[in-house]
Amino acid sequence: MNRTIVLLIILGLAGGLLHAKRTFFPSRAQLAREAATLPVSALVPPAHTVRGPAVDVYGRDGCGYTRGMLADLQAAGVPVRYHDIDVPSVEAQFHARFQHEGVMRNGAYELPIVAVAGQSLARPGSDAVIYRFRAR
Repeated sequence: MNRTIVLLIILGLAGGLLHAKRTFFPSRAQLAREAATLPVSALVPPAHTVRGPAVDVYGRDGCGYTRGMLADLQAAGVPVRYHDIDVPSVEAQFHARFQHEGVMRNGAYELPIVAVAGQSLARPGSDAVIYRFRAR
């Protein structure tokens, strides 16, 4: 009987510790899932307010790859200027800038398009973007 009670107490404590860890120390995956539910405007400040060197991210609010990139860059502390290509003026600027950059694949752009350290990249990995920004 005593062994059963001790075992239940140990399991209860382990469950409580696991719950506390998940609540107060969320993993990177949990943070990314939470960021995916937020509007993009909550992830990054408006583009015109970012001064100095930053990574320019061109994408759509509904694009999961764009949201993941923004969340990863914000988590790494990299300054970001986000440009929503669904805005007509940004779309025109986007096409003019990237039409001849070699980032178009099969006649379409794979979002996000990231401009970092003088290079334009189509749907790069966030680790590569962070590295290029810090090594510029």
